Amino acid sequence: MKGFMYAALCVLCFGTPLLAARAQIAEHIVISEVYGGGGNLGAAYKNDFVELYNPTDLPVSISGWSIQYASGSGTGTWQVLPLRGTVQPFAFYLIQMAGGINGNTLPFPDTMGTINLSASSGKVALVRATIPLTGASPGDTAIVDRVGYGTANGFEGTGSSPAPGIVTSIERKAHPDADATTMSHGGPDELQGNGWDSEDNSVDFVAQTGMNPQNRTSPSEEPPKDPPPVVLGSFTGTVLSPGVVRLSWTTISEMKCYGFEVQNSADRTDGFTTISPLIPAYGTTVDVQYYSYTDSSGTQGPHYRLKLIALNQIVHFSDVIAIPPLTSVAEKRPLQSFLHQNYPNPFNPSTNITYVVSAEQNVRLEVFDMLGRVVATLVNGRRTPGVYSVPFPASDLGSGSYFYTLTAGSFRETKRMLLVR
Repeated sequence: MKGFMYAALCVLCFGTPLLAARAQIAEHIVISEVYGGGGNLGAAYKNDFVELYNPTDLPVSISGWSIQYASGSGTGTWQVLPLRGTVQPFAFYLIQMAGGINGNTLPFPDTMGTINLSASSGKVALVRATIPLTGASPGDTAIVDRVGYGTANGFEGTGSSPAPGIVTSIERKAHPDADATTMSHGGPDELQGNGWDSEDNSVDFVAQTGMNPQNRTSPSEEPPKDPPPVVLGSFTGTVLSPGVVRLSWTTISEMKCYGFEVQNSADRTDGFTTISPLIPAYGTTVDVQYYSYTDSSGTQGPHYRLKLIALNQIVHFSDVIAIPPLTSVAEKRPLQSFLHQNYPNPFNPSTNITYVVSAEQNVRLEVFDMLGRVVATLVNGRRTPGVYSVPFPASDLGSGSYFYTLTAGSFRETKRMLLVR
């Protein structure tokens, strides 16, 4: 049994369900449209352009970022255009490139450059830096988004996007079932944003003749919402010790839910990283279910969210919680006693139970069967303030539901766990 000093507790509990975010809508700025036929004979516009879209609910500064370009067959150094400014939530950003005399004039651009994009095959990357990329398909961690189009030798996913042309751009979809017709002017998806990102250029973009390049003054477009596979009841985080955070959550109901992954970010505008293995869900249930995960990496940022994965692999995200860092000695003492859900749950053959003690006092932790009989006493003695974790080996017990109760002074709480053989 280990004792830990308590650092902080961050809780999101709601009288109404905690709603999940949009399924597979990007959580970062994306390249929403690319056109390389500008100025050519018969061109739709006088200039090439790249359009960006912010599908998140936060403004994002792109000062110090860049748009970079390489030819479809290029393997060397990419061309760089530095960016500046801020892209507001659900808003666009228009980048004008090289051009000629033929075609219509673009809306007023937010940034102008002289890079000459190919009309049929090329590679465009949005980069959180101005250092040139190198290679056919770079994997630089500073890349925020990229697209290879036509016969490009670098792309996201299984293949490049469709080839554009003199009167055709490539446009990112609003959702997986959108197409060039629904995304065009007057179509049902025209005002649904361009945020769909399965990280596969071959299915995330359409060839679009009904182009409508948009800039920062264009009306904002919020992406469509899709029903999540679970309704979350709570999502909590507890700092057990420096660099160790325990995440716990409950689901009020689940509908064809495959599982969860825990994600973390130092700055939520810079994107999230998955830090846990897949945590299996119950699938479909109307009973309250309990889950938890301990992040002991010690190197993650203060922002956490859940990745909710449906059986059809459609992905949703929970709201973000922030776990405040330890700032004073006083924070080491817990404000109240607390009993966590055991982890893993369901389990076989053993699980761990974590509990918080707010003051020095007698503590008792017992496990009961369905008939109310005590099958194990895990803790029975005096404990100082802190967070504790105790294993529960159940090798001698049969499958089924069990209950465990923490009694600490006047505090008493009971939770259920499931042993599966």
